[in-house]
Amino acid sequence: MTDTVESAGVRRAAAVARRSEAPLSENLLGHVVGLVVAMCGVGICVGGIVDAIDGGPDTTPMLITGIVATVAGSVAWRSTAVPARIARLDVFTTVTTSWLAMALVGAVPYLVTGTLTNVIDALFESVAGFTTTGSTVLRPIEDASAGILFWRAITQWLGGMGVIVLVVAVLPTVGVGGMDLLQAEAPGPTGERLTPRVNQTARRLWALYLGLTIVLAVAYWLAGMSLYDAAAHSLTTVSTGGFSNHSAPIAYFQSAVIEWIAIVGMFLAGCSFTLMYKLIRGNPRPLLRSAEFRTYCTIVLVAIVAVFITADGAGYGTEGFRQATFTVVAIVTTTGYGLADYGLWSQAAQAIVLILMPLGAMAGSTAGGVKMIRVLAVASVAHRESLRQLHPRMIRPVRIGDVVLDDQLANKVLGFLVLALAAFGGTGLIFALSGADLITAFSGAATLFGNVGPGLGEVGPTSDFLNISPFARLVGIGAMLLGRLEIYPILLALVALPLHRPRNALRRIVRPLR
Repeated sequence: MTDTVESAGVRRAAAVARRSEAPLSENLLGHVVGLVVAMCGVGICVGGIVDAIDGGPDTTPMLITGIVATVAGSVAWRSTAVPARIARLDVFTTVTTSWLAMALVGAVPYLVTGTLTNVIDALFESVAGFTTTGSTVLRPIEDASAGILFWRAITQWLGGMGVIVLVVAVLPTVGVGGMDLLQAEAPGPTGERLTPRVNQTARRLWALYLGLTIVLAVAYWLAGMSLYDAAAHSLTTVSTGGFSNHSAPIAYFQSAVIEWIAIVGMFLAGCSFTLMYKLIRGNPRPLLRSAEFRTYCTIVLVAIVAVFITADGAGYGTEGFRQATFTVVAIVTTTGYGLADYGLWSQAAQAIVLILMPLGAMAGSTAGGVKMIRVLAVASVAHRESLRQLHPRMIRPVRIGDVVLDDQLANKVLGFLVLALAAFGGTGLIFALSGADLITAFSGAATLFGNVGPGLGEVGPTSDFLNISPFARLVGIGAMLLGRLEIYPILLALVALPLHRPRNALRRIVRPLR
Protein backbone atom coordinates (compact mmCIF):
# COMPACT_ATOMS: atom_id res chain seq x y z
CA MET A 1 0.00 0.00 0.00
CA THR A 2 2.81 2.36 0.89
CA ASP A 3 4.54 1.57 -2.39
CA THR A 4 1.33 2.40 -4.24
CA VAL A 5 1.00 5.76 -2.50
CA GLU A 6 4.67 6.56 -3.11
CA SER A 7 4.42 5.62 -6.76
CA ALA A 8 1.31 7.80 -7.15
CA GLY A 9 3.15 10.69 -5.56
CA VAL A 10 6.10 10.17 -7.87
CA ARG A 11 3.78 10.16 -10.89
CA ARG A 12 2.10 13.38 -9.78
CA ALA A 13 5.50 15.03 -9.25
CA ALA A 14 6.63 13.88 -12.67
CA ALA A 15 3.45 15.25 -14.24
CA VAL A 16 3.96 18.60 -12.56
CA ALA A 17 7.57 18.65 -13.76
CA ARG A 18 6.50 17.88 -17.30
CA ARG A 19 3.94 20.69 -17.20
CA SER A 20 6.54 23.12 -15.89
CA GLU A 21 8.92 22.11 -18.65
CA ALA A 22 6.27 22.41 -21.34
CA PRO A 23 6.92 25.19 -23.85
CA LEU A 24 5.09 28.44 -23.23
CA SER A 25 2.23 29.38 -25.49
CA GLU A 26 3.46 31.58 -28.34
CA ASN A 27 1.26 34.64 -28.06
CA LEU A 28 2.67 38.01 -29.06
CA LEU A 29 -0.45 39.91 -28.01
CA GLY A 30 -0.71 38.37 -24.56
CA HIS A 31 3.05 38.63 -23.98
CA VAL A 32 3.43 42.29 -24.88
CA VAL A 33 0.13 43.50 -23.40
CA GLY A 34 0.89 41.61 -20.18
CA LEU A 35 4.29 43.25 -19.84
CA VAL A 36 2.84 46.70 -20.65
CA VAL A 37 0.13 46.31 -18.00
CA ALA A 38 2.73 45.14 -15.46
CA MET A 39 4.89 48.21 -16.17
CA CYS A 40 1.89 50.47 -15.71
CA GLY A 41 1.18 48.72 -12.43
CA VAL A 42 4.70 49.44 -11.21
CA GLY A 43 4.25 53.10 -12.18
CA ILE A 44 0.99 53.31 -10.23
CA CYS A 45 2.74 51.80 -7.20
CA VAL A 46 5.44 54.48 -7.49
CA GLY A 47 2.70 57.10 -7.46
CA GLY A 48 1.22 55.46 -4.37
CA ILE A 49 4.59 55.54 -2.62
CA VAL A 50 5.00 59.23 -3.44
CA ASP A 51 1.53 59.85 -2.01
CA ALA A 52 2.47 57.95 1.17
CA ILE A 53 5.60 60.07 1.60
CA ASP A 54 3.49 63.20 1.15
CA GLY A 55 0.89 61.91 3.59
CA GLY A 56 -1.84 62.09 0.95
CA PRO A 57 -5.23 60.37 0.97
CA ASP A 58 -4.76 58.19 -2.13
CA THR A 59 -2.00 55.86 -0.97
CA THR A 60 -4.10 52.74 -0.36
CA PRO A 61 -6.25 52.77 -3.52
CA MET A 62 -3.22 53.52 -5.69
CA LEU A 63 -1.09 50.77 -4.16
CA ILE A 64 -3.90 48.22 -4.45
CA THR A 65 -4.54 49.20 -8.07
CA GLY A 66 -0.84 49.07 -8.86
CA ILE A 67 -0.33 45.67 -7.26
CA VAL A 68 -3.34 44.15 -9.03
CA ALA A 69 -2.19 45.50 -12.40
CA THR A 70 1.38 44.31 -11.81
CA VAL A 71 0.31 40.80 -10.82
CA ALA A 72 -2.25 40.41 -13.61
CA GLY A 73 0.16 41.71 -16.24
CA SER A 74 3.01 39.57 -14.95
CA VAL A 75 0.90 36.41 -15.13
CA ALA A 76 -0.01 37.10 -18.76
CA TRP A 77 3.59 37.98 -19.57
CA ARG A 78 5.28 35.03 -17.86
CA SER A 79 2.83 32.46 -19.22
CA THR A 80 3.40 33.41 -22.87
CA ALA A 81 6.32 33.74 -25.26
CA VAL A 82 7.15 35.74 -28.38
CA PRO A 83 6.52 33.62 -31.51
CA ALA A 84 9.49 32.71 -33.64
CA ARG A 85 7.79 34.33 -36.63
CA ILE A 86 5.59 37.40 -36.32
CA ALA A 87 3.08 38.47 -38.97
CA ARG A 88 2.99 42.14 -39.89
CA LEU A 89 -0.71 42.47 -39.08
CA ASP A 90 -0.09 40.95 -35.64
CA VAL A 91 2.49 43.66 -34.98
CA PHE A 92 0.03 46.48 -35.61
CA THR A 93 -2.71 44.73 -33.65
CA THR A 94 -0.35 44.24 -30.71
CA VAL A 95 0.86 47.85 -30.66
CA THR A 96 -2.67 49.27 -30.88
CA THR A 97 -4.04 46.87 -28.26
CA SER A 98 -1.14 47.66 -25.94
CA TRP A 99 -1.91 51.38 -26.11
CA LEU A 100 -5.59 50.76 -25.48
CA ALA A 101 -4.70 48.58 -22.49
CA MET A 102 -2.42 51.34 -21.16
CA ALA A 103 -5.20 53.89 -21.52
CA LEU A 104 -7.65 51.72 -19.59
CA VAL A 105 -5.22 50.83 -16.81
CA GLY A 106 -3.99 54.41 -16.59
CA ALA A 107 -7.53 55.70 -16.08
CA VAL A 108 -8.21 53.48 -13.05
CA PRO A 109 -6.20 55.52 -10.47
CA TYR A 110 -8.19 58.65 -11.32
CA LEU A 111 -11.45 56.77 -10.74
CA VAL A 112 -10.59 54.77 -7.61
CA THR A 113 -9.21 57.85 -5.86
CA GLY A 114 -12.19 60.00 -6.82
CA THR A 115 -9.94 62.52 -8.58
CA LEU A 116 -12.17 62.15 -11.64
CA THR A 117 -15.60 60.56 -11.45
CA ASN A 118 -16.47 60.46 -15.14
CA VAL A 119 -15.08 57.54 -17.15
CA ILE A 120 -14.63 59.64 -20.30
CA ASP A 121 -12.69 62.27 -18.36
CA ALA A 122 -10.49 59.62 -16.72
CA LEU A 123 -9.75 58.07 -20.13
CA PHE A 124 -9.06 61.52 -21.59
CA GLU A 125 -6.54 62.32 -18.84
CA SER A 126 -4.93 58.89 -19.18
CA VAL A 127 -4.61 59.09 -22.98
CA ALA A 128 -3.39 62.69 -22.77
CA GLY A 129 -0.64 61.42 -20.48
CA PHE A 130 0.54 58.39 -22.41
CA THR A 131 0.37 60.17 -25.78
CA THR A 132 2.32 63.08 -24.21
CA THR A 133 -0.41 65.46 -25.36
CA GLY A 134 -0.63 67.35 -22.10
CA SER A 135 -4.28 68.38 -22.50
CA THR A 136 -6.08 68.08 -19.20
CA VAL A 137 -9.52 67.94 -17.62
CA LEU A 138 -8.27 68.35 -14.03
CA ARG A 139 -9.67 71.52 -12.49
CA PRO A 140 -7.91 72.82 -10.49
CA ILE A 141 -4.76 70.76 -10.81
CA GLU A 142 -3.52 71.61 -7.31
CA ASP A 143 -6.52 69.83 -5.75
CA ALA A 144 -5.22 66.44 -6.88
CA SER A 145 -2.96 64.49 -4.53
CA ALA A 146 0.81 64.30 -4.94
CA GLY A 147 0.53 60.64 -5.87
CA ILE A 148 -1.97 61.24 -8.67
CA LEU A 149 0.04 64.15 -10.07
CA PHE A 150 3.21 62.07 -10.03
CA TRP A 151 1.35 59.24 -11.77
CA ARG A 152 0.31 61.75 -14.46
CA ALA A 153 3.99 62.59 -14.95
CA ILE A 154 4.93 58.90 -15.11
CA THR A 155 2.34 58.26 -17.83
CA GLN A 156 3.99 60.89 -20.00
CA TRP A 157 7.45 59.53 -19.31
CA LEU A 158 6.39 56.01 -20.25
CA GLY A 159 4.63 57.21 -23.38
CA GLY A 160 7.44 59.57 -24.43
CA MET A 161 10.04 57.10 -25.58
CA GLY A 162 7.31 54.53 -26.08
CA VAL A 163 6.32 51.65 -23.87
CA ILE A 164 6.80 49.24 -26.76
CA VAL A 165 10.42 50.38 -27.03
CA LEU A 166 10.80 49.56 -23.34
CA VAL A 167 9.13 46.19 -23.90
CA VAL A 168 11.55 45.34 -26.69
CA ALA A 169 14.44 46.46 -24.46
CA VAL A 170 13.54 43.99 -21.70
CA LEU A 171 12.59 41.05 -23.94
CA PRO A 172 15.42 38.50 -23.88
CA THR A 173 15.28 37.69 -27.59
CA VAL A 174 13.50 39.56 -30.34
CA GLY A 175 13.95 38.83 -34.00
CA VAL A 176 12.80 40.78 -37.02
CA GLY A 177 9.42 41.22 -35.34
CA GLY A 178 11.08 43.37 -32.70
CA MET A 179 12.14 45.92 -35.29
CA ASP A 180 8.62 45.84 -36.68
CA LEU A 181 7.30 46.65 -33.20
CA LEU A 182 9.68 49.60 -32.90
CA GLN A 183 8.80 50.95 -36.33
CA ALA A 184 5.07 50.54 -35.69
CA GLU A 185 5.27 52.72 -32.57
CA ALA A 186 8.29 54.98 -33.13
CA PRO A 187 7.35 58.51 -34.20
CA GLY A 188 8.56 59.18 -37.73
CA PRO A 189 8.65 57.38 -41.08
CA THR A 190 12.13 55.89 -40.70
CA GLY A 191 13.76 53.53 -38.25
CA GLU A 192 17.44 52.99 -37.58
CA ARG A 193 19.37 50.52 -35.45
CA LEU A 194 22.25 51.54 -33.25
CA THR A 195 23.38 47.93 -32.89
CA PRO A 196 22.79 44.71 -34.86
CA ARG A 197 20.43 43.46 -32.13
CA VAL A 198 17.20 45.42 -31.90
CA ASN A 199 16.78 44.90 -28.14
CA GLN A 200 20.24 46.40 -27.57
CA THR A 201 19.20 49.41 -29.65
CA ALA A 202 16.09 49.81 -27.51
CA ARG A 203 18.15 49.57 -24.31
CA ARG A 204 20.58 52.26 -25.45
CA LEU A 205 17.75 54.59 -26.42
CA TRP A 206 16.11 54.10 -23.04
CA ALA A 207 19.46 54.57 -21.27
CA LEU A 208 19.88 57.92 -23.04
CA TYR A 209 16.28 58.81 -22.18
CA LEU A 210 16.81 57.96 -18.51
CA GLY A 211 20.12 59.83 -18.41
CA LEU A 212 18.60 62.98 -19.88
CA THR A 213 15.74 62.72 -17.37
CA ILE A 214 18.16 62.56 -14.44
CA VAL A 215 20.23 65.49 -15.74
CA LEU A 216 17.10 67.62 -16.13
CA ALA A 217 15.85 66.70 -12.66
CA VAL A 218 19.18 67.74 -11.11
CA ALA A 219 19.21 70.98 -13.12
CA TYR A 220 15.66 71.86 -12.08
CA TRP A 221 16.46 71.08 -8.43
CA LEU A 222 19.63 73.18 -8.44
CA ALA A 223 17.67 76.03 -10.04
CA GLY A 224 15.26 76.16 -7.12
CA MET A 225 12.53 73.57 -7.65
CA SER A 226 11.65 71.20 -4.82
CA LEU A 227 12.82 67.62 -5.32
CA TYR A 228 9.25 66.54 -6.01
CA ASP A 229 8.64 69.27 -8.61
CA ALA A 230 12.05 68.69 -10.19
CA ALA A 231 11.41 64.97 -10.62
CA ALA A 232 7.89 65.46 -11.99
CA HIS A 233 8.86 68.21 -14.43
CA SER A 234 11.91 66.33 -15.67
CA LEU A 235 9.62 63.40 -16.54
CA THR A 236 7.29 65.64 -18.52
CA THR A 237 10.01 67.74 -20.16
CA VAL A 238 12.12 64.93 -21.61
CA SER A 239 8.94 63.22 -22.82
CA THR A 240 7.72 66.51 -24.40
CA GLY A 241 4.51 65.94 -22.47
CA GLY A 242 3.83 69.19 -20.67
CA PHE A 243 1.91 67.99 -17.60
CA SER A 244 2.71 69.98 -14.47
CA ASN A 245 1.82 69.91 -10.79
CA HIS A 246 0.59 73.49 -11.09
CA SER A 247 -2.06 75.26 -13.15
CA ALA A 248 0.59 77.73 -14.34
CA PRO A 249 3.26 75.14 -15.24
CA ILE A 250 6.66 76.81 -15.54
CA ALA A 251 5.39 80.34 -14.89
CA TYR A 252 4.53 79.18 -11.35
CA PHE A 253 8.21 79.21 -10.36
CA GLN A 254 8.87 82.76 -11.62
CA SER A 255 12.47 81.91 -12.47
CA ALA A 256 14.25 82.81 -15.71
CA VAL A 257 16.85 80.10 -15.01
CA ILE A 258 14.18 77.40 -14.77
CA GLU A 259 12.60 78.68 -17.97
CA TRP A 260 15.89 78.47 -19.88
CA ILE A 261 16.52 74.95 -18.50
CA ALA A 262 13.08 73.95 -19.77
CA ILE A 263 13.81 75.52 -23.19
CA VAL A 264 17.05 73.55 -23.56
CA GLY A 265 15.42 70.35 -22.29
CA MET A 266 12.47 70.64 -24.67
CA PHE A 267 14.72 71.41 -27.64
CA LEU A 268 16.95 68.39 -26.94
CA ALA A 269 13.92 66.13 -26.49
CA GLY A 270 12.75 67.26 -29.93
CA CYS A 271 15.99 65.97 -31.52
CA SER A 272 16.45 62.45 -32.83
CA PHE A 273 17.61 60.27 -29.94
CA THR A 274 19.54 58.10 -32.36
CA LEU A 275 21.57 61.07 -33.58
CA MET A 276 22.01 62.37 -30.03
CA TYR A 277 23.35 58.98 -28.96
CA LYS A 278 25.94 59.14 -31.75
CA LEU A 279 26.81 62.69 -30.67
CA ILE A 280 27.42 61.57 -27.10
CA ARG A 281 29.56 58.71 -28.39
CA GLY A 282 31.82 61.27 -30.05
CA ASN A 283 30.38 61.26 -33.57
CA PRO A 284 28.65 64.63 -34.17
CA ARG A 285 28.74 64.42 -37.98
CA PRO A 286 25.40 62.56 -38.45
CA LEU A 287 23.58 65.21 -36.42
CA LEU A 288 25.30 68.18 -38.03
CA ARG A 289 24.86 66.78 -41.54
CA SER A 290 21.19 65.94 -40.96
CA ALA A 291 18.95 68.01 -43.23
CA GLU A 292 16.10 67.39 -40.81
CA PHE A 293 18.10 68.81 -37.89
CA ARG A 294 19.01 71.90 -39.90
CA THR A 295 15.37 72.38 -40.86
CA TYR A 296 14.32 71.91 -37.23
CA CYS A 297 16.76 74.60 -36.07
CA THR A 298 15.81 76.97 -38.90
CA ILE A 299 12.07 76.74 -38.28
CA VAL A 300 12.55 77.26 -34.54
CA LEU A 301 14.76 80.32 -35.05
CA VAL A 302 12.53 81.89 -37.71
CA ALA A 303 9.41 81.29 -35.63
CA ILE A 304 11.03 82.82 -32.53
CA VAL A 305 11.94 85.99 -34.43
CA ALA A 306 8.49 86.19 -36.06
CA VAL A 307 6.64 85.70 -32.77
CA PHE A 308 8.93 88.14 -30.94
CA ILE A 309 8.22 90.83 -33.54
CA THR A 310 4.48 90.26 -33.87
CA ALA A 311 3.41 89.20 -30.34
CA ASP A 312 2.37 92.56 -28.91
CA GLY A 313 1.44 91.05 -25.56
CA ALA A 314 4.90 89.56 -24.99
CA GLY A 315 6.77 92.86 -25.00
CA TYR A 316 10.06 93.59 -26.72
CA GLY A 317 12.60 93.27 -23.90
CA THR A 318 14.52 90.32 -22.52
CA GLU A 319 11.40 88.87 -20.94
CA GLY A 320 9.48 89.14 -24.18
CA PHE A 321 12.22 87.35 -26.10
CA ARG A 322 12.30 84.60 -23.48
CA GLN A 323 8.52 84.19 -23.65
CA ALA A 324 8.62 84.01 -27.44
CA THR A 325 11.47 81.47 -27.36
CA PHE A 326 9.80 79.35 -24.69
CA THR A 327 6.43 79.32 -26.46
CA VAL A 328 7.86 78.45 -29.89
CA VAL A 329 10.03 75.63 -28.54
CA ALA A 330 7.15 74.30 -26.41
CA ILE A 331 4.79 74.26 -29.41
CA VAL A 332 7.23 72.92 -32.04
CA THR A 333 8.37 70.08 -29.76
CA THR A 334 4.69 69.49 -28.80
CA THR A 335 5.57 69.83 -25.11
CA GLY A 336 2.86 72.39 -24.55
CA TYR A 337 4.16 73.97 -21.35
CA GLY A 338 2.48 77.30 -20.74
CA LEU A 339 4.53 80.36 -19.83
CA ALA A 340 2.63 83.22 -21.46
CA ASP A 341 -1.02 83.37 -22.46
CA TYR A 342 -0.49 83.53 -26.21
CA GLY A 343 -4.25 83.83 -26.59
CA LEU A 344 -3.72 87.50 -25.73
CA TRP A 345 -1.09 88.03 -28.42
CA SER A 346 -1.72 89.54 -31.82
CA GLN A 347 -3.63 87.62 -34.49
CA ALA A 348 -0.40 87.20 -36.48
CA ALA A 349 1.42 85.62 -33.54
CA GLN A 350 -1.52 83.32 -32.81
CA ALA A 351 -1.55 82.27 -36.48
CA ILE A 352 2.13 81.30 -36.21
CA VAL A 353 1.40 79.27 -33.09
CA LEU A 354 -1.50 77.52 -34.83
CA ILE A 355 0.68 76.60 -37.81
CA LEU A 356 3.38 75.20 -35.53
CA MET A 357 0.99 72.99 -33.52
CA PRO A 358 0.71 69.98 -35.86
CA LEU A 359 4.25 70.36 -37.24
CA GLY A 360 6.31 68.50 -34.65
CA ALA A 361 10.07 68.18 -34.29
CA MET A 362 12.43 65.47 -35.57
CA ALA A 363 11.60 61.85 -36.31
CA GLY A 364 12.93 59.55 -33.60
CA SER A 365 12.34 62.14 -30.88
CA THR A 366 9.69 62.08 -28.18
CA ALA A 367 7.75 64.86 -29.93
CA GLY A 368 4.42 64.35 -31.65
CA GLY A 369 3.16 66.02 -34.79
CA VAL A 370 3.84 65.43 -38.47
CA LYS A 371 7.67 65.67 -38.08
CA MET A 372 10.19 67.72 -40.03
CA ILE A 373 11.31 64.77 -42.13
CA ARG A 374 7.83 64.45 -43.62
CA VAL A 375 7.72 68.15 -44.36
CA LEU A 376 11.00 67.81 -46.26
CA ALA A 377 9.79 64.72 -48.09
CA VAL A 378 6.56 66.38 -49.19
CA ALA A 379 8.48 69.48 -50.28
CA SER A 380 10.81 67.32 -52.38
CA VAL A 381 7.88 65.51 -54.00
CA ALA A 382 6.16 68.83 -54.76
CA HIS A 383 9.38 70.16 -56.31
CA ARG A 384 9.78 67.06 -58.46
CA GLU A 385 6.18 67.15 -59.68
CA SER A 386 6.48 70.85 -60.50
CA LEU A 387 9.55 70.19 -62.65
CA ARG A 388 7.74 67.33 -64.39
CA GLN A 389 5.21 69.81 -65.70
CA LEU A 390 8.05 71.14 -67.87
CA HIS A 391 9.90 67.86 -68.38
CA PRO A 392 7.36 64.97 -68.28
CA ARG A 393 10.01 62.29 -68.83
CA MET A 394 12.37 63.58 -66.16
CA ILE A 395 13.55 61.04 -63.59
CA ARG A 396 14.26 62.74 -60.28
CA PRO A 397 14.43 60.95 -56.92
CA VAL A 398 12.89 62.26 -53.70
CA ARG A 399 15.74 63.59 -51.56
CA ILE A 400 16.10 64.70 -47.97
CA GLY A 401 19.55 66.24 -47.94
CA ASP A 402 21.93 63.55 -49.16
CA VAL A 403 19.46 60.75 -48.48
CA VAL A 404 17.37 59.37 -51.34
CA LEU A 405 13.90 58.08 -50.45
CA ASP A 406 12.46 55.31 -52.56
CA ASP A 407 9.06 55.92 -54.09
CA GLN A 408 7.39 53.44 -51.75
CA LEU A 409 8.42 55.42 -48.66
CA ALA A 410 7.59 58.72 -50.37
CA ASN A 411 4.10 57.43 -51.19
CA LYS A 412 3.71 56.31 -47.59
CA VAL A 413 4.55 59.85 -46.43
CA LEU A 414 2.03 61.35 -48.85
CA GLY A 415 -0.59 58.86 -47.71
CA PHE A 416 0.08 59.78 -44.10
CA LEU A 417 -0.31 63.47 -44.90
CA VAL A 418 -3.67 62.89 -46.59
CA LEU A 419 -4.90 60.80 -43.65
CA ALA A 420 -3.59 63.39 -41.18
CA LEU A 421 -5.48 66.18 -42.93
CA ALA A 422 -8.62 64.04 -42.91
CA ALA A 423 -8.23 63.28 -39.21
CA PHE A 424 -7.56 66.93 -38.37
CA GLY A 425 -10.45 68.23 -40.48
CA GLY A 426 -12.86 65.58 -39.23
CA THR A 427 -11.98 66.21 -35.60
CA GLY A 428 -12.34 69.96 -36.02
CA LEU A 429 -15.70 69.53 -37.73
CA ILE A 430 -17.02 67.30 -34.95
CA PHE A 431 -15.83 69.79 -32.34
CA ALA A 432 -17.65 72.58 -34.19
CA LEU A 433 -20.83 70.51 -34.50
CA SER A 434 -20.69 69.81 -30.77
CA GLY A 435 -20.94 73.52 -30.02
CA ALA A 436 -17.36 74.84 -30.01
CA ASP A 437 -16.51 78.03 -31.88
CA LEU A 438 -14.27 77.68 -34.95
CA ILE A 439 -11.07 78.84 -33.24
CA THR A 440 -11.60 76.44 -30.35
CA ALA A 441 -12.68 73.60 -32.65
CA PHE A 442 -9.82 73.64 -35.12
CA SER A 443 -7.07 74.68 -32.72
CA GLY A 444 -8.30 71.92 -30.40
CA ALA A 445 -8.16 69.43 -33.27
CA ALA A 446 -4.65 70.59 -34.20
CA THR A 447 -3.32 70.43 -30.65
CA LEU A 448 -4.82 67.00 -29.92
CA PHE A 449 -3.75 65.36 -33.16
CA GLY A 450 -0.33 67.04 -32.87
CA ASN A 451 -0.07 65.91 -29.22
CA VAL A 452 0.72 69.47 -28.12
CA GLY A 453 -1.69 70.15 -25.26
CA PRO A 454 -3.18 73.66 -25.12
CA GLY A 455 -4.86 75.26 -28.10
CA LEU A 456 -6.58 78.58 -28.64
CA GLY A 457 -9.93 79.97 -27.64
CA GLU A 458 -11.75 77.97 -24.96
CA VAL A 459 -8.92 75.39 -24.82
CA GLY A 460 -6.11 77.94 -24.57
CA PRO A 461 -3.03 77.78 -22.32
CA THR A 462 -4.90 79.13 -19.29
CA SER A 463 -7.91 76.83 -19.77
CA ASP A 464 -8.63 73.10 -20.12
CA PHE A 465 -10.70 70.66 -22.17
CA LEU A 466 -13.66 70.66 -19.79
CA ASN A 467 -14.85 73.58 -21.93
CA ILE A 468 -15.81 71.22 -24.76
CA SER A 469 -18.59 68.63 -24.64
CA PRO A 470 -18.06 65.06 -23.32
CA PHE A 471 -18.68 63.69 -26.82
CA ALA A 472 -16.00 66.01 -28.22
CA ARG A 473 -13.60 64.83 -25.50
CA LEU A 474 -14.33 61.23 -26.51
CA VAL A 475 -13.50 62.09 -30.12
CA GLY A 476 -10.40 63.88 -28.82
CA ILE A 477 -9.21 60.62 -27.25
CA GLY A 478 -9.21 59.02 -30.68
CA ALA A 479 -7.42 62.03 -32.18
CA MET A 480 -4.64 61.82 -29.58
CA LEU A 481 -4.11 58.10 -30.22
CA LEU A 482 -4.12 58.61 -33.99
CA GLY A 483 -1.55 61.38 -33.65
CA ARG A 484 0.75 59.46 -31.30
CA LEU A 485 0.66 56.18 -33.24
CA GLU A 486 0.70 58.08 -36.53
CA ILE A 487 -2.49 56.62 -37.98
CA TYR A 488 -1.18 53.53 -39.80
CA PRO A 489 -0.94 51.10 -36.82
CA ILE A 490 -4.51 51.85 -35.75
CA LEU A 491 -5.93 51.59 -39.27
CA LEU A 492 -4.08 48.35 -39.97
CA ALA A 493 -5.17 46.94 -36.60
CA LEU A 494 -8.79 47.67 -37.54
CA VAL A 495 -8.17 45.91 -40.86
CA ALA A 496 -6.70 42.93 -39.02
CA LEU A 497 -9.71 42.40 -36.73
CA PRO A 498 -12.06 40.92 -39.37
CA LEU A 499 -9.28 38.58 -40.51
CA HIS A 500 -9.32 36.72 -37.17
CA ARG A 501 -12.35 34.82 -35.96
CA PRO A 502 -13.43 36.19 -32.57
CA ARG A 503 -13.52 32.72 -31.05
CA ASN A 504 -9.93 31.99 -32.04
CA ALA A 505 -8.78 35.44 -30.90
CA LEU A 506 -10.39 34.90 -27.48
CA ARG A 507 -8.88 31.43 -27.26
CA ARG A 508 -5.38 32.78 -27.97
CA ILE A 509 -5.70 35.27 -25.11
CA VAL A 510 -7.34 32.97 -22.54
CA ARG A 511 -5.35 29.76 -23.15
CA PRO A 512 -2.05 31.04 -21.68
CA LEU A 513 -3.82 32.14 -18.48
CA ARG A 514 -5.12 28.67 -17.63
